[in-house]
Amino acid sequence: MKTVNSISSSKKFDKGHVFYRFEDKQFYINNLMSFIKNGLESKQRILIIENMRTLPQIRASIDKEFNHQQKESIRLVNNFDYYLANGDFHTETILTHFQEDLSMLKMKNTWIRTWAHVEWASEVPDVLLLEEFESTADNFVKEEGMISVCAYAAESLSPTLDTTLQQLHQYIMTDETFFISSFYNE
Repeated sequence: MKTVNSISSSKKFDKGHVFYRFEDKQFYINNLMSFIKNGLESKQRILIIENMRTLPQIRASIDKEFNHQQKESIRLVNNFDYYLANGDFHTETILTHFQEDLSMLKMKNTWIRTWAHVEWASEVPDVLLLEEFESTADNFVKEEGMISVCAYAAESLSPTLDTTLQQLHQYIMTDETFFISSFYNE
């Protein structure tokens, strides 16, 4: 598995909100698997919110890489339940699902890290809705002191949305890089 200079390979990185703009699906899977591995090594529980097209590949990789006890620390959720179940990108529904999943993981009294593949149904996403959601998520991540990656397919992002997401995340990640956002507005 190819490892890149990313959130997953940074030992100093233990909390923060990350905007991951990905282009290559294999890099994406490799980065996600490294993220899971580092979380397990740090005795963290992991919530992965992913689309149903990619979930089987992730499940297969997890089954191959990790033992039964490690797999019990990983929760996989279909992102449809988050982003599309109550219409296209309904912030309250997303946050309700997120808090429910986190409360299940928190019952184990361990640190949590999350990874979400963010998608929407409409041809052009509502930038204001995404801004509201990501702003709320950023505050939540800071309050909880956790690591949270928000992954977006690069081809789905307009220049405006890309800039907005850079303003709402402390860190920016691509398939091959990881750095502090110079646009971040606390």
